[in-house]
Amino acid sequence: MLKIADAGWRTGRLGNAFAPAIEIPFIVGNAARLTASLMAWLLSCWFLGFCASAQATPIPVRTQTLADLAIYPESAAPAVVVSLNDAPIAAQVDALVVDVPVRVGDTVKAGATLVKLACRDFELEQSRLKAERQAIQARLELAQWQLKQAETLAAQQTLPEEQVQEKRSQLAVLRGDLAAHGARIEITDRQIDHCTVKAPFPGVVTARLIAVGQFASQGTALVRLLDMTRPEVSAQVSSRETDALRQAKTLVFEHDGKHYPLNLRAVLPTIHTETGTQEVRLDFTELHSDPGAAGRLIWQEGVQHVPAEYLVQRGGQLGVFIMSDGKAHFHALPGSQSGRPATISLPSETQLIVTGQFGLSEESDVKAEPLKGR
Repeated sequence: MLKIADAGWRTGRLGNAFAPAIEIPFIVGNAARLTASLMAWLLSCWFLGFCASAQATPIPVRTQTLADLAIYPESAAPAVVVSLNDAPIAAQVDALVVDVPVRVGDTVKAGATLVKLACRDFELEQSRLKAERQAIQARLELAQWQLKQAETLAAQQTLPEEQVQEKRSQLAVLRGDLAAHGARIEITDRQIDHCTVKAPFPGVVTARLIAVGQFASQGTALVRLLDMTRPEVSAQVSSRETDALRQAKTLVFEHDGKHYPLNLRAVLPTIHTETGTQEVRLDFTELHSDPGAAGRLIWQEGVQHVPAEYLVQRGGQLGVFIMSDGKAHFHALPGSQSGRPATISLPSETQLIVTGQFGLSEESDVKAEPLKGR
């Protein structure tokens, strides 16, 4: 029963046989406001009590250790096998082609003859130079004898010193001419050697670029030779993935259903403006594919990732919820992208929340239930 005093602050008691009486403060003479305040107070007590009881109930979730959950995704990029030596073999002298003993598709060893050039003119020039050298040698010997006689006479003071000096100068000129002819003869030796064009490395003839009877100038391409013994893989990789490529667990070249293991040799520092990719070069570790084979470079990343379906967004960042001491904690993963696996560096025994994570907030009370399967 509610009792109201005539004036001042009083205390009313609200109760019945089923509930204890409640003392309620009010202002005398304002029954309408009292009734509204009373109802608001009762409703707030009921609502707050309900929320407190709801908050106290842990949210059921399912967890899994990072060791069981982590994946190591594969990535791929277009690649092609190239040869370290694939070049046209050119003439080094001006001469007529007299023979091309190789055909397209022939496999040759290093030093094998590819083209023969006419060499008679160089041989005649060499003969002329050798004859001139003999004449110079004879004059040199005479000049040496004359200088010796002049020095004897000058010592006896029967010949002026000027004539002795003149003999010495003539001898020096002849020695210079002899050395110059020796160099010219050596040049003709090299020219004669260049009349036979040889393979600088073992390989396969992929093109005949000249025929018998044609005149080849210095620098003219004669045949094209492909080195089959030193192939490597060239691939175009996105600049964002080069770091992952360096840390990859495995690297393979896939071509025609076959996989060839690789080792990363170099990542070129330049980025192609049009594609945003960088060229990488890789060496075969075992068997190798033939130059020109086009395929894919496939690598498995060496850093553990969390699958994309377990990522949630909180505060504008993507991350995962982990469970620790009955609480849910949000762990942000900077640099992660929606719909793609994200790198994660937490310990392998960390408990990741894999169901119910989308309705969680930081410090939510959670209770782990048995995980029936992914």
